[in-house]
Amino acid sequence: MRTQWLRGSTLAAVLLTTGLWMAPRPAPALEVGEKAPDFLMHSTVGETVRLSDYQGKKNVLLFFFLAAFTSV
Repeated sequence: MRTQWLRGSTLAAVLLTTGLWMAPRPAPALEVGEKAPDFLMHSTVGETVRLSDYQGKKNVLLFFFLAAFTSV
């Protein structure tokens, strides 16, 4: 009984430690005038789009709708 508890506790500690170590870190905020880092995303019609595709061609405005496409 004690051996099972010890194994379970050890496994839980390892998983928690690994999860915290591997958790994504938030990106630093950009200052006014700074260039945005290149990123890749999917458009509403399923095309893959990169910010760098528009470099020097057009102005880009990103707008994120809070809770878009959700039941909220």
